[in-house]
Amino acid sequence: MNDLFFHHSEYCQHLNIRNFSAGTVVRYVSYLVRFFDWLKSRNSAEISQVSSGTIKEYQLHLYACVNRKGTPNSVCYQNNNLKAIKSYFRFLRDNDYLVHDPAGDVTYAKTPNRLPRSILNQGEMKKLLHAPDTKTVIGYRDRTILEVFYSTGIRRNELINLTLEDVDYGDGIVRINCGKGNKDRVVPVGKIACRYLENYITAVRPTLARDDHDRHIFLTLTGRKLSENRIWSMVKNYGRKANLRMDISPHTFRHTCATLMLRNKANIRHIQELLGHASLETTQIYTSVSIADLKDVHRRCHPRERDND
Repeated sequence: MNDLFFHHSEYCQHLNIRNFSAGTVVRYVSYLVRFFDWLKSRNSAEISQVSSGTIKEYQLHLYACVNRKGTPNSVCYQNNNLKAIKSYFRFLRDNDYLVHDPAGDVTYAKTPNRLPRSILNQGEMKKLLHAPDTKTVIGYRDRTILEVFYSTGIRRNELINLTLEDVDYGDGIVRINCGKGNKDRVVPVGKIACRYLENYITAVRPTLARDDHDRHIFLTLTGRKLSENRIWSMVKNYGRKANLRMDISPHTFRHTCATLMLRNKANIRHIQELLGHASLETTQIYTSVSIADLKDVHRRCHPRERDND
């Protein structure tokens, strides 16, 4: 650990007490380690010497840097780094380790309002769902995963952490434990996804299971819980196999589920509950994507639409 990262254990305990998820704690620590490595490279030896100007310089550094893919850091990534820094210095001030919080008046970069790009129509989604070979064990497992993704709109890490106890076929629901923000929720599962889940769990999963104590639903050929990278690459491969026009990711199912449900007149607050969004603002981006109502009004009301030439 960087020797400038004072009270590391106490800070982690502080985050845990505030009910931050384990993943968030790990990310905050990694962001802070990068920040302190940057400070050290500038020969900054004292945490008390860090000023708001220093942190603003680091903001500029994050903006100017490129990531491992060779592209600029996203605004979201830049702000997440700053969020960790602001949290840490606030902790130091509140516990009297510092007299002044140098990050207090540093503002976040404005986040651009970008619409999701990877949204499929119903025909494209059907092609994607039918891409796995369900005559094989892995193919049936993968088809089940795609059906659950599409039916529920759950996140990738939420899917891989599903256990046998989380599924209720009779009521058609799935329980999500410790989702984003460390929140639990219950989401409905459609009849087709439920049928695949039941068949997979009763007939396919037993051929993959190696440890009776591992209750995760989706397993690898060696009986281990699937990783996020495995899910990501699997979805990518089926997108290519289905010859789809866009780059597919696990979030494609989430975007498509929300957009098509809104297009079919679902209430936006129900979509918010389904997706597990803390704020309605996050969900409202899908109202911009789903323009079916606007197109209908335009067709009926625009005077040019009544002309024949």
